[in-house]
Amino acid sequence: MENTAVLREWFDRVDSEKTGSIAAAQLKHAFAVGNLDFSLSVVQQMIRMYDFDRNGTMSFEEFVELNKFLLKVQHAFSDLERGRGYLVPDNVYEALVKIGFSLDSPAFYTVCEVCTSIFYFKLKEIFLT
Repeated sequence: MENTAVLREWFDRVDSEKTGSIAAAQLKHAFAVGNLDFSLSVVQQMIRMYDFDRNGTMSFEEFVELNKFLLKVQHAFSDLERGRGYLVPDNVYEALVKIGFSLDSPAFYTVCEVCTSIFYFKLKEIFLT
């Protein structure tokens, strides 16, 4: 995990209004500076995952927990992508289990099949219309 002092420095820079917490728009901008282009709704979901006091913003302590989660995700991807730059469904399942999710295997693979069908339908729609 990253050094707490480094995280504190980063957090304090993002907390431009010096309120002791950061809002979704501030976090989105900070991610973008680091070449991580998440939509605002994804950043809001990240905040909700670790917004322990449910105030809609992220304190430093909550940010540290989010950072731990993001590092786990990054490590799981790096360990499983095997130089391809993407994960196949078996690897996605393994990565999710590795970072702490408890999944029903048949349900997971059903979702993968549905998402694949939707994805291919959208591609067909885009390229054939």
